Amino acid sequence: MNKLLGDGTFGRVLFVQDQKKDRQLAIKVIRNVDKYIRNAKREAEILRDIREAKEERTAGCVRMYDTFWHQTDGGDAFFCLAFEVLGASLYDLLKQNRFRGMWVQDIQSVAQQCLEALAFLHDELQLTHTDLKLENVLFQTTEPMRPAQFPREEAYLQAHTSQRGKAAQYSRPASTKIKLIDFGNATYELEHHSSIINTRQYRAPEVILAMGWNERSDLWSVGCIMMELYTGELLFRTHESLEHLALMEHAVEAFPSVMLHGASEARKAQFLTQDPGGDQWRLHWPDKASSTTSERHVRQQRQLPNLVQEQHRSLADFVASLLILEPKRRPSAKAALVHPFLFEQFED
Repeated sequence: MNKLLGDGTFGRVLFVQDQKKDRQLAIKVIRNVDKYIRNAKREAEILRDIREAKEERTAGCVRMYDTFWHQTDGGDAFFCLAFEVLGASLYDLLKQNRFRGMWVQDIQSVAQQCLEALAFLHDELQLTHTDLKLENVLFQTTEPMRPAQFPREEAYLQAHTSQRGKAAQYSRPASTKIKLIDFGNATYELEHHSSIINTRQYRAPEVILAMGWNERSDLWSVGCIMMELYTGELLFRTHESLEHLALMEHAVEAFPSVMLHGASEARKAQFLTQDPGGDQWRLHWPDKASSTTSERHVRQQRQLPNLVQEQHRSLADFVASLLILEPKRRPSAKAALVHPFLFEQFED
């Protein structure tokens, strides 16, 4: 029995029963387009490296069993990857809950597991994921979500007045165990590094400024994810690079001039300006804002501590420790695992 699990530009994912080995599989069927097939073969090589490097249950990465070519009755052949079956994504959970955010206990668990998986990838394999986002973090369990109360419902309704009076079920995952998926763009330390990585809203500042990037860019993405899991909304809701950089400054702090000095000449011309003395760089904002709407959007960006309730201040501190603008000052995944937030006891 086949069931569609998902569709994408690359192809589709099917749920199937492996009758020979009596197990369930998620089969990623790749479209017959050369670039998609090349990308899938490369992802398969990376997933084999991950599987061979360490026991999969401690690596926090999706397990790929095999690859094969499937011949249809019509004569077409499709390249396929066979995976373990996983559950819903973090995005699926937020969407089901009308983007109300997660319990802090659950965020804490997901954060620790993401960092453990990255510590393995970065330290053991010298591999950067490069595309961490809600859709690429999946719960291991396929059990249905469980009904629960949302502990920040009152604050949510105050901020979203249109939702008042609308009864809406809230759910928590049956288990917070997660795995990372989608290694199609993962990059080894000694490989060529693409100039642009990440889905826009999770992209680190050093990538936007074209000043080179390494595995610490994954830590920036994790910071964005964790705050989104709390608020239910993208931390940086934007589609413009200069606006994105300005939002970062409003949420975190002003860019150090020494960091901006390392931007590529093209990015300096696009996004930066120098003070009259000629020795200090800063964002060319708001002078180069694309519109008054963009200016207003940036002004409305709240700082990290103001996005959480007082009893959750350590979460904001944790996110701030990951969203350090200068990549060389950003912690490694292993170092981030000792942050006090991960050891605090929360009631919600």
